[in-house]
Amino acid sequence: MTILNIGSRRDTTMAAPPPDWKVNARCRAEDVDAEDFFTTGKAGQKRAREACVQCPVIVECLRQTRAFDDGTYRWGIGGGLDGLQRRALELEEWLGNRPNLEMARLLVSPVWLGRLVRLRSSCGSLDGMVRALRGDGLMVDVVTVRVAVWWSGGQAPRVAWRGDTRSMRAVVGGELLEDVLRLRSRGARYADIAGWMGVPRDPGMRALKDVLAGLEAEEAS
Repeated sequence: MTILNIGSRRDTTMAAPPPDWKVNARCRAEDVDAEDFFTTGKAGQKRAREACVQCPVIVECLRQTRAFDDGTYRWGIGGGLDGLQRRALELEEWLGNRPNLEMARLLVSPVWLGRLVRLRSSCGSLDGMVRALRGDGLMVDVVTVRVAVWWSGGQAPRVAWRGDTRSMRAVVGGELLEDVLRLRSRGARYADIAGWMGVPRDPGMRALKDVLAGLEAEEAS
């Protein structure tokens, strides 16, 4: 989201950014097209994310953008994340998983970005990336690494899902079930939970709904 469209509504979940942070925003540069932050085209979104990851105030922008997110308005890329990613981050925080955004910014700095991208390919999971980065001496957690992966253009799924109800049952029937039920109790929609899991929303939503309905039927019988 281009900074020019961000107002001053207060973020109640994070410290408010300093009032003059916008003057350093990368999206104000003449070589950045503001339309890229609102396009549905992959090329434009890629350019927007590249601008964000180079931005010195990406953390401040994410905090301010999230202050404007609500159930109906999550359009555009702001603070390096699209609307679905910002919603997934909100659900992470519902579960008590708050990212260290300064550490995430370090992970996408020129010093660490190459390492992060290589780990995206070699580790196969967020947990594996966390273990590797801790081995490098960085005190990171899953949600912090997840934000950094999103910033670097990666997908960062929470689970490995093969696309069918049976594999969804295997995923949800494990340690993830408690988190899913907690999110449902907070009013999260199936589509939102699928987005939090990092699986395709439409098929993921349907499979998740079928699995939970089956588990409820088993418990009632």
